[in-house]
Amino acid sequence: MTGSYEGDLIRPLGLVTLYAAYAEGEIDELLGVLPSETPFGASKREWPVGRKLSYALKLVRKLKSDQLSGLISALGEAQTLFSKRNFLVHSQIFAGGRVVSNRPDASIQKVGVDDLVQLAEQIFACKEQLWIHRSRCLMPMLAPPGGQDDAPKATFPPR
Repeated sequence: MTGSYEGDLIRPLGLVTLYAAYAEGEIDELLGVLPSETPFGASKREWPVGRKLSYALKLVRKLKSDQLSGLISALGEAQTLFSKRNFLVHSQIFAGGRVVSNRPDASIQKVGVDDLVQLAEQIFACKEQLWIHRSRCLMPMLAPPGGQDDAPKATFPPR
């Protein structure tokens, strides 16, 4: 896959950005179902992703369940990956993959096509892990006792 980019850093950086947007959408979905004193509304959706991740970790840890250890781990991984993404997106990338941070004390780094593709794939995989843990662990835990079996059965045609 990386050979098709032939040294072009723009397209793989675009993948990093696109997959990060998908991952942030999953983080928003997670925050939308986590129990909280205040709903995850429009103003919280505008938070930077780092703040969303910290808030999600805080809410998940409040649930105090060993079943959510995988979700906590995936959120920690997301923090690391978004930190890398933020560094790249908010830096200047020059020919040859030279990355110059906008922070005056940061050293110059190098990035290649393979590095960017790998980061994009890691972000996508992390998004999938967040979805899996939300769907398979968190949602069943938050479901009302008895689940759907206690809900009235629909009949057709309505009586």
